[in-house]
Amino acid sequence: MVANQRLLNIVELTENNMAEPLSVEELARAVGWSRWQLQRTFQARFGYSISTYYRKRRLSNAAMALIARPCSILEIALNYGFENQQSFSRAFTLCFGLAPGQYRTRGTLKDIFPKLDPSLISYLNGEIDMEPEIKVHPGKTLWGLKTTFNAPGSPHPNNMERLPALWMEFQRKMGELEQTPAVCWGVVDCSTANDDLENMTYWASFEDDQAKSHEGLLRLDVPEQTYACFIHKGPIYTIGDTLTAIFRDWLPNSEYCHTGGPELELYDERFAFDHPDSILEYWVPVRKVS
Repeated sequence: MVANQRLLNIVELTENNMAEPLSVEELARAVGWSRWQLQRTFQARFGYSISTYYRKRRLSNAAMALIARPCSILEIALNYGFENQQSFSRAFTLCFGLAPGQYRTRGTLKDIFPKLDPSLISYLNGEIDMEPEIKVHPGKTLWGLKTTFNAPGSPHPNNMERLPALWMEFQRKMGELEQTPAVCWGVVDCSTANDDLENMTYWASFEDDQAKSHEGLLRLDVPEQTYACFIHKGPIYTIGDTLTAIFRDWLPNSEYCHTGGPELELYDERFAFDHPDSILEYWVPVRKVS
């Protein structure tokens, strides 16, 4: 099943399950993706999370019902998956800037979020022009610092503030410990994220399999895993283009799917921050689609 067909199926599932909304995990399972791959692919393709789309479609249908039907606000709230009128009113007001009763009194539809048609989406940056190396990498023990962040596509993204600050703190700590690792690892842990791509965990770390601990650093054990290893060439601030190409174009149309495990960033002597020839490797944990 190609990516567009999966996304079309997702859209139809959301449209057919307004009263009892499906979880992101259930939607992902229905098309044979991991929860994280659906979140990543949807955000890369459309610029917002699947959870945001689903919520706005339910509220848009509720808004149309307010104008077209004489039923009570409570009945409409229940018909579109809200537990009570209070929670519906809060979400509706946040979305439309008017309470449900005020919206109904106005009598005209406004700010309705349209149903997506993934088959009509055109790519602004073209198809991905790189192929990853698929390889099994042994497990490793990492030591470092971690933080949480909200990813691009979330209601309140803060990755550009939280992650550079973490790396600066990590570098300061390396100086205190008199450590100069040849390779550093960024680790993106999606398991802590909610459906709005918030509260993801990120590690700045280096590898050391020795039994001793490192004062002030936390230990992270990464298991053996098969990865699709991509090369990002260029300034670090353009990494978003590479990630979009991976999750929008390559992964959903490949013979692989995301396992849901941590993604890795490898920084070695080839990395030079904002230099146009800077290189980092981005490793995506994958398995072949059966």
